[in-house]
Amino acid sequence: MAIQNSKYPPFFVGDKINSVLIDDNGANNVKDVAYDFKSNSKLNSNQLRKFYDSFLRIYNSNLGVDEKKVQLLVLKANAEYAAGRLKTKPFAEFLNDRINTVISKEADFTKYMNALKLHLEALVAYFPKTL
Repeated sequence: MAIQNSKYPPFFVGDKINSVLIDDNGANNVKDVAYDFKSNSKLNSNQLRKFYDSFLRIYNSNLGVDEKKVQLLVLKANAEYAAGRLKTKPFAEFLNDRINTVISKEADFTKYMNALKLHLEALVAYFPKTL
């Protein structure tokens, strides 16, 4: 089941990755998202990198699709837990949306995992050190 009414842009436009997920052009682009996290939560670059590294472990693992989906759900749960402790609710909502979208894509799971990897990589790169 695809996520409807997401406040984040779709992963793909046609068959191509949506450029706003990986660059700083366009409405609601990844740079805007990064600055929003920095200004509206207590998310810091170390916390963001920790989640990105956890995602990369899942992405690079030799697990099957079903096992990767379980690991993504655990990552989502960890983000929710951190949101309460570290006051990073906007990031938890973002990760929840992005992971739900990937998990819902049965036939295109690998394609969406690749897009999420690029999206998170760009988010880490654009995350401001200071405001």
